[in-house]
Amino acid sequence: MSRTTDGRERVVNIVAVSLVTLLIWMWAAGETRETEPAFTDIRFVAPTADSMRIEPAEVSTLRLQVRGPRRAIDAVAERLREPIAVTPGTHGIPAEPGPHEIDLAQLGESIVAQWRLPVTVVGAEPESIAIEISPLATREVRIVPVLPSGVRTTGRVEVVPETATIVLPGDLAAIEDLQLEARVSDRDLAGRETGRRHQFEVPLQLPASLAGTRESVRIQPRTAEVRLALDSNESELSLSSPVPVQIAGPAADLDDWTVEVDPASAFLRDVVLRGPAETIQRLRDRDGDVGVIAFVHLTSDDLLKRIEEKPVTLWSLPAGVTVTSVGGDATSSPRITLRIRER
Repeated sequence: MSRTTDGRERVVNIVAVSLVTLLIWMWAAGETRETEPAFTDIRFVAPTADSMRIEPAEVSTLRLQVRGPRRAIDAVAERLREPIAVTPGTHGIPAEPGPHEIDLAQLGESIVAQWRLPVTVVGAEPESIAIEISPLATREVRIVPVLPSGVRTTGRVEVVPETATIVLPGDLAAIEDLQLEARVSDRDLAGRETGRRHQFEVPLQLPASLAGTRESVRIQPRTAEVRLALDSNESELSLSSPVPVQIAGPAADLDDWTVEVDPASAFLRDVVLRGPAETIQRLRDRDGDVGVIAFVHLTSDDLLKRIEEKPVTLWSLPAGVTVTSVGGDATSSPRITLRIRER
């Protein structure tokens, strides 16, 4: 019985010694100091919202050479996998405006030291980075509507909201009468009815004089609504005098034919013109003597076929003026009755 007991004790002792040896070896392996790379992203953030701009704002894939026991290195590498936010004024990063050269190994050492792990940072790649810190200011500014050249409106042009908040570099904050533009384009106005109120949501923009600073300015909100009623600035004139109809075509062909306009079609009555208000007023001031003529253009084929009817194809009118109706019909091409004979 004693021999069996002694054998068991020897086996237990051997196993215990082996476990202790293994634990000692694992502890020693864990405590052996090694140097390994660890990677992270550093993001520079302002201490308070919109207080400063930092450029560049990020160091991507920073390689830190860390030295220490394996377990500690692994723990540091795990924490560094998440981006690290660094605020100027901490970890040795200056908070004063201006350019600064940042030693990235020292920055890494300061970050790792806060975790109280037996690891040191012995190098970094890149070794350093130059950053620029600029103070920012927040202002509330007025929004003004800007319309395409020549567009006329009736009533008040409204902008909603009337003001916006901008965050901009401190050197621009002192600009007097700073404002944002809610710029309506020709495309926005295309096809819009005159005399009715319309709404346009348009982006807010800096004045052209500050266009070069667009990237450094933040605008909130980004858009505004412009409300306006378009004034066509046009007027109509119903001619009191009839408009004569004349025949036009190749002179050589017309020499061989006689073309007569039916007396009932020789003059067009109740012709209504539409055009710029100033032009229409000048025509009105002439008391009917406006010099408007309607032309029917005949081709060689028209003459050979001796057509009996053809619409007005051309009007002699002041620039910008059009014919909207003739004889109560909404047309600018009334049909004219003709009689064509060979000479």
